[in-house]
Amino acid sequence: MANTRKSVPLNSVRQLWAQCGGFCQNPQCNRFLFRDVGDEQVSIANVAHIIGHGSAGPRSDHDLAEYIDKDGIDNLIMLCLECHKIIDELEKLFSVLEIHSWKSAHSRKIRAIFAIPEIRDERDLLAMVNDLLDFNGTLFREYGPYSANVLGGHGGDGLRLWKKRCLDTIIPNNQRILAIIENNKRHFPYPWDVYGQMLEYKIHADAFQDNCLTDSKINDYKLFPQRFNHFIKTRLGIPCVRPELVENEELEFRYNTVKTFIERFLSEHNAIAQLQELNRGTMLVKLQDGRTLKVFVTNTYYFTDYTLDRVLEVDPAVDAIICSSPSGQYSDSAKQECIDRSIGLFMLGEFLGAIHQTGEKYLNFLLKADREYRLTGLKRICQKAVTSSKVQVYAFGSFIRTRLYGDVDIMVVYPEAAATKELKDSEQRLEQLVKKRFGEPHINVASDREYVALRLQHDNLTKVFP
Repeated sequence: MANTRKSVPLNSVRQLWAQCGGFCQNPQCNRFLFRDVGDEQVSIANVAHIIGHGSAGPRSDHDLAEYIDKDGIDNLIMLCLECHKIIDELEKLFSVLEIHSWKSAHSRKIRAIFAIPEIRDERDLLAMVNDLLDFNGTLFREYGPYSANVLGGHGGDGLRLWKKRCLDTIIPNNQRILAIIENNKRHFPYPWDVYGQMLEYKIHADAFQDNCLTDSKINDYKLFPQRFNHFIKTRLGIPCVRPELVENEELEFRYNTVKTFIERFLSEHNAIAQLQELNRGTMLVKLQDGRTLKVFVTNTYYFTDYTLDRVLEVDPAVDAIICSSPSGQYSDSAKQECIDRSIGLFMLGEFLGAIHQTGEKYLNFLLKADREYRLTGLKRICQKAVTSSKVQVYAFGSFIRTRLYGDVDIMVVYPEAAATKELKDSEQRLEQLVKKRFGEPHINVASDREYVALRLQHDNLTKVFP
């Protein structure tokens, strides 16, 4: 049966993050919603419904179940994965009233910690805002995606540190800046130009938070508005370079970064015969196999369909696009659009591997590390879902061959004498867990006798269990 539940609105997710402050709202837990695992950092945040969807959802028998907006902010709470599972599986132990009390008490604590002072002197307010802007700016220069710390680092340590600074400092500082101005606007004459200037900054702050905290990306990612920083400093009488000059300096710096990537990674690549820089953003890459690619290099933080349109307006004849920002990424829809146009869209590492391939294997190239990530994920899912060690599970198809895949192809092979109910239960658990993590599963089931006689068009079965 298709899942018709609506996704939680982005504005609701934003409000929940503001209310929870990055911590689980269960008062017996209160753990930070990002966890360090070795050198990686993962989110354990879950948006939980207080009154669940449908007639069988947790606490769905409550008197208000038929009257409330189930996906509205009043019916949502931010929990860690563990607490979400506990309140749903042991729903009788956690009433609607109790969970609401958790949320209210937690929100009051967060507001108390980050209490916004009453400010009636504009200079005092602007000075407070300026200090926060300067602190964020220093962090960006020291740890940001174009800093020497990231570009010169090895093993991704620089990017992990940057992500931590975004979570623990920059996002809270952004929200505090907005709250200082928003909460004190009543103390100044209307219209107050500080508030008007702040609105452009708010668009950036919201987009920055969305990209850091949620899977919701926006097409036109709003970079930090230099005009806001210039306005604050000018009003305070602090010398400040004009915003257009700062933006030009940053652009020049990023172009130089692109040049560094070209010199460091592309010039000595064994599949590349010759490089010719056409301009700051475009180059011709002549490959050893005779192909010549016109490559556009972009520093966009998040490359989407919108970004692709902008690139094609500049040069409609590009053969490939490299997203050179080490902290950036591209959307699946942009990748698909590029494949449909026979344009390669890659992160730098993907491009270095893809140019060894041609056709679909080039356009939809999957890094070995990404393939291993998918297989490792499936192995862990199978360990949870499959109860019999005699059952074998294989992955195959585009899921382990290409960057974009339509569904997750899985082959379950069982012994002839396997218990039917046990097998069915394992298949259902496998389907649920795969769908939650990777997308729509396509599960094929065969007996060991049928499997021996089976012939696949593309024999790339890879065992993931046991």
